[in-house]
Amino acid sequence: MTSRERITAAVRREPVDYVPCCIAFNPLNEVQRRGHRWQFPWDPDTPRDEQLRYQVEELDLDQVVSFGVNAWQALEIEPQIRLEDGVLHKSYDTPAGVLHAAIRYDEKWPHGRDIPFYSDFNIGHYVEPWIENEQDLEAFMCVRRLEDDATIRARAESAAADARELADRWQLATMAHCGMGMTGAQHLFGATQLCLMTIENPDLVDAYLGYEHEMNVRILRALCGCNVDMVRRNGFYETADFYSPAMLERFLGDRLRAERDVAHEGGMLMTYTVHTGVMPILDYLHGLALDSLFGVDLAFPGVEPRRLRDALTDVSSFWTGPSSTYHLWKGPDATRKAVRETFEVFAPEGLVLSPCVSAHSIMPWESTLAMIDEWRRLR
Repeated sequence: MTSRERITAAVRREPVDYVPCCIAFNPLNEVQRRGHRWQFPWDPDTPRDEQLRYQVEELDLDQVVSFGVNAWQALEIEPQIRLEDGVLHKSYDTPAGVLHAAIRYDEKWPHGRDIPFYSDFNIGHYVEPWIENEQDLEAFMCVRRLEDDATIRARAESAAADARELADRWQLATMAHCGMGMTGAQHLFGATQLCLMTIENPDLVDAYLGYEHEMNVRILRALCGCNVDMVRRNGFYETADFYSPAMLERFLGDRLRAERDVAHEGGMLMTYTVHTGVMPILDYLHGLALDSLFGVDLAFPGVEPRRLRDALTDVSSFWTGPSSTYHLWKGPDATRKAVRETFEVFAPEGLVLSPCVSAHSIMPWESTLAMIDEWRRLR
């Protein structure tokens, strides 16, 4: 099988010549790397195609070529940025009112004198989040106005063609990243604030998710016919760590199933990132019937891998393996043991061996090599 055939068959839970291994290599940013040594065997500024060549030819991995599609209109409103008493402010003066956010500006803030809309770092630094009420959402949608369908289609075709050209050098699969749902909402609302908002002002949460769902569907439709193998929806924080199964179904269920159906209509498989907080939502995840689940941390307290497999393997495959947190950091022996345990439970069909959720540039490189070596022995 080619790598493309192998990994798409695994996602479909079909027989493969051997279990594929795909590793997301996370370079981290300079703030995250501070005090640690760079461990990847390529430099931080190595071009993407050379990194991919090393991963495929030297490490023998079944990598995917990922890309995104920009659905926003060119920004016409210039932001105002100011730093006062250790607090960084950013605001936009829009027709719907002022959109404003403020964060604690300290040594752990990685974005310089900027506050992006979507960043995990927002959550721990917020003094005032981007969206607190309906007017904020209206102003946000003025700044992040969606493009027309023809423009989105042209961008999708261009991005998919570039990804396919790179993937075809090694007969790899392509994957479009599309949608962040409640993960993106946390970045905008704040984590605690969003959890409270689902109870105190669910209509506002629905309005944001409806806006994002429209964007996702339009991108997915634009990707139809572009020879893309898979799409991946970010559901990292859409779990029982924050919400009950009923709440997830109420806010996300129909939207996720609709996005799945559009992806399928376009000949694309749909993978979904979930990391922790999965055991209480197995029935909910089964009802989503998404092709594959990416990044479930098998070592997280309370996770039962066999129960997870038995509950979902008839509808979803798994991208899973050694935990970034619990295994890769502990070295080669713990990592090898995790690979063996993953194979015992999930192999041979319906498994893409992957670290959960990525190998970081500051983690022991020996652990990643041990994962790959144990995979070669067992695959």
